[in-house]
Amino acid sequence: MFRRITLSVILGGLILTAASCAPAKTEEAAPEPEAAKPAEPEGPFYEITKDEITSHADWTSKNVTYKGVKLGDKSTKFDEKVGKFAATEPLGGTHYRAVGEGTKFAIYTQKMTGELEKIEIFSAGADQVVDPKLKKLLTSGDLEYMRKEFGMEDSTDFNPDTTAEEWSYNAKGFKLAKYDINGRKMNGIVFTKVKPAAK
Repeated sequence: MFRRITLSVILGGLILTAASCAPAKTEEAAPEPEAAKPAEPEGPFYEITKDEITSHADWTSKNVTYKGVKLGDKSTKFDEKVGKFAATEPLGGTHYRAVGEGTKFAIYTQKMTGELEKIEIFSAGADQVVDPKLKKLLTSGDLEYMRKEFGMEDSTDFNPDTTAEEWSYNAKGFKLAKYDINGRKMNGIVFTKVKPAAK
């Protein structure tokens, strides 16, 4: 029994001696916080119903407005700017789609925040689009014309939430959507968040 106590005392002494010989911890300086990213510059904004958007080299969905609303706006009263909605419905579990003026346009908002994430003008709303390139694309849905004017798309996908086939230009935040709803064919031009272009 005495040997076990002696062994424990010797071992404890060795551990304490070794611990006291270890270099003292120096406090590391806290990492400097990263500089906040400067806010993206506002504007100039191009109104779909008033401007020839594609004549401006810097156009993207970030600086396009439709009847005064733009992506990122937060509101529950978009109808005050864009007009009465024919229908509002949940879409995909996280968004609402509000369709206005019959089937001329739709806006898509995030359920939790009310943030506007997508603006879509349907072929029935082509009379509201001033830009001749966008108007022709919207009314014709001509993929050859689209590629001639805008280049090759980054991707083509089927959107199960809207049932549309979509041709995307990620760097512009722009899509052509084609619908076939019970045999009724319809096109849409969609302005959505900008993504890095595919490589």
